[in-house]
Amino acid sequence: MFKITKNNMLKYLPICIVAAFATSAHANNHSFDARALAMGGVGVSTADYLTAPFHNPALAANFKENDNVGLLIPSLGAHVNDPSDLIENVEDFSDVYDDFKFLENPTEADAQVVIDQLKKVQGNYAQVQAGTQLAIAIPSNLVAVNLFAQAYADALVFADIADEDLDPSNIINQDINSQALTMGVIISEIGVSLANSHQFESGSLFYGASPKYQTVNTINYITDIENFEFDDWDDDRYQNDDSNFNLDVGIAFQHKDGYGFGFVGKNLIKNSYDTEIIEGVKGQYELSPTYTVSANYQNSYLVAAIDVQLNESEGYSEISGTSTLFDATQDNQQIAAIGIEFFPDSWVKLRTGYQTDLSNNTDDSITAGIGLSTFSLFHFDLSASYSDENNMGFAIQTGFTF
Repeated sequence: MFKITKNNMLKYLPICIVAAFATSAHANNHSFDARALAMGGVGVSTADYLTAPFHNPALAANFKENDNVGLLIPSLGAHVNDPSDLIENVEDFSDVYDDFKFLENPTEADAQVVIDQLKKVQGNYAQVQAGTQLAIAIPSNLVAVNLFAQAYADALVFADIADEDLDPSNIINQDINSQALTMGVIISEIGVSLANSHQFESGSLFYGASPKYQTVNTINYITDIENFEFDDWDDDRYQNDDSNFNLDVGIAFQHKDGYGFGFVGKNLIKNSYDTEIIEGVKGQYELSPTYTVSANYQNSYLVAAIDVQLNESEGYSEISGTSTLFDATQDNQQIAAIGIEFFPDSWVKLRTGYQTDLSNNTDDSITAGIGLSTFSLFHFDLSASYSDENNMGFAIQTGFTF
């Protein structure tokens, strides 16, 4: 198994990717499309026909006359948000407490060192995310079809510190009741985007829908804080799974003068999923509809766009049974983003963007990336987002268009 340390983001990635592939096929409004991530996360009115299912199914019909089959194989991405250095501080606590246990006659001053370390993690959280996406696009003037599969893993790490553990006598007696938990979810889906277009004198109207089958695997991993290992979550007794059908719908319009608009509703069928009850702790994950609007301007040199999510996506709507009250709204998100893509040459695209969370749970991020094409056949995209050393992410993808 892998050991997590905040100082090296690559150490988070293997666990997240394992989680992302743990089920057959991301059902949130998160996307690890490398082009979109580089542009702040926009895509509702600017995605191409290959990545349309991950942004707006209507755009599966947004193809050129010379476009044939497209393959996305695959897109991979990860994001880490650890604003309080929680994971590093939990690891440090294990070392501090191990040193304390070797003392022959510990004093209250020695116990206070342990307590100070507990206070560093009390009530704090960290979030680790990863996703992967696959797609096969078949453009057609009758009905454009895009077969897709995606998986999304989201782990929320939380330190649950018992009040009695802040008493030196409790530490001296080595009777610690504090816990650390990973409240996670793996959402996987497989579906098909069906889209069509209508040509007006002023521009093109696109409309489409994505019926999909989802599997949601909730994770409630809890252990004594001195024994916590993030990657031990995969024991079956910490997991619960369910499945259902869901639906995304969208429309988009692109004017001949270059400006365009888009709207998408994702996960229109609301569902709630309960975790297993472990040590009296229980969580409820909510997959509810989200709605996003978009506007763009395009010409032969650039694409500029803005996307605004109209409501919050909830994530974990309830976490009960912990000693420390956890505000379940801390993992809510309502993203607004702006992005620009430049075309200095036919084989290279330069991208940048900015993203903000209107729910104020995540710091603003700047994004950047590059896209390379070979004879308009092979496409390689790389992107990164950065807020600070505790909040960063990346995505990479390859694709073929024929």
